[in-house]
Amino acid sequence: MMVVYELHTYSNRAWKLDSVFDDRDLAVLEARQVERGKHYAGVRVLEETLDDASNRTISRTIYRSSKVEPPHSMATQRQGHPAQLGAPTQPRVAGAASAKQPGGYSHVLLIGSLTIGALLICALGALFALTDLIR
Repeated sequence: MMVVYELHTYSNRAWKLDSVFDDRDLAVLEARQVERGKHYAGVRVLEETLDDASNRTISRTIYRSSKVEPPHSMATQRQGHPAQLGAPTQPRVAGAASAKQPGGYSHVLLIGSLTIGALLICALGALFALTDLIR
């Protein structure tokens, strides 16, 4: 079972993924710091639990704040499910459907893999350049 914490910000009538954490306390701390700023109308932290055995992801909101709306209306639907503070939403299937959703865990893995690959290619290029200079 894998658990990640997603920090989402609300502006222009839409929730956007800001960052992903593996530590709950750190995610909530960062959400509170972002909340103090004047840039976003709302901030929330979602706990995403991936059950490897069933290949399902369960999402629940563990922190939420808003500067413009009462908390009950901040439960903007994620995958069409209302998010109640601390209550798990209905499971959604991880895989092809969630890979297309921006901000999904698959999206984060893809970006990380591409970044690491690009860094390795740059390192190999630098290594070959240095060996040519030495000769």
